[in-house]
Formats: sequence, structure tokens, C-alpha cells
Amino acid sequence: MKYLFIVNYDDDAERKRIEYILEKWQERARISKPKGTAFIIETEEIAEFTEELFSKLNPGSSKKVESFMLQEKDLRAQIRINKRILEYQSDEPLEVIKKLLEYILSKNNARYYSSDLKSTKYFILTRKGRVDIETSLKKERGGTRIKLLISGYGDIVEDMARKLKEDLDSLLGG
Repeated sequence: MKYLFIVNYDDDAERKRIEYILEKWQERARISKPKGTAFIIETEEIAEFTEELFSKLNPGSSKKVESFMLQEKDLRAQIRINKRILEYQSDEPLEVIKKLLEYILSKNNARYYSSDLKSTKYFILTRKGRVDIETSLKKERGGTRIKLLISGYGDIVEDMARKLKEDLDSLLGG
């Protein structure tokens, strides 16, 4: 079965990651990248459109036109996002825990991308993929409650959760 993927990437780094996946999968799937122009048209008058398109092409070019009837399929529903939660209670003040978390995340090449009153969000890019980390700290009587929500696709979530747990356990004595 053939699938057409249209991936609107944000930057050149993301495009390169996509290229890497395509290269990696060439032994397991037949992958071709359309040359020329690719477009999706939705019309009840496809024969009229095709006739006009062919009339504008050079002789012989119409033989190179490939067309497929598409049925959009949301594959995200079939692929579950993996999530892990790490929770800790510490006697240390909130500011100390905040600095400790910044150190651990920095050590793991985490990049900040947003925050609100309740949490701060980071992401980490690895060879295995991207993982998102949402941290929330809550000042409680006698210390600080720490919660990390780690999410993403594939094995990277479990790997990163294990790595962060080791770092936090060694520094917090968990």
C-alpha cells in the first residue's frame, strides 16, 4: 500500500531529521520523493482539470504525471504517545530545587520552550527522537514537591525517564 506524507517542517534541522528517517527506512520500504510539483486538489471536475493540465504540458510530459485518489488517514490515533511521571518530595527550598532541575536538564541538553504559572516545558532532541519534559514545582510545608512529566514517541521516553531518575535520585537522595 502506498502512502503520501506531507510534512510541513519548521526548520532545516527538522528537515534533516526527516531525511535521516527516510534514508534509514530505504531498506525496509520503497520510498520515492516526487520530482516536479506536488499538490492536492479537491474537485468534482477532475477530468476537466486534468485535460487543462495536460494541455499546458510539453509533449510527452503527460506520461510523467502520476495521480492518486487520496483518503486522508490520521495515523496519530494509531500511535500512542508514551508518558512517564517522576515525582519527588524534598526538604530543600523551592529555589534550590529550581536550580538543581535547571542543572540536570542543562546537563541532558534540554531546551526551554514555554512556561506558565504552574509549569515549565522543555524538549530534548536525541538520535532516538524528541522527548518533552514538563516540570512543576510546588512549595509545601517543610519543602518542595517536584513533578516531571516526560512524553514522546518510542523508546526515548523510557530511556530519558531512567536517565533523569538516576540524576535526581543521586542529587536528592531518592
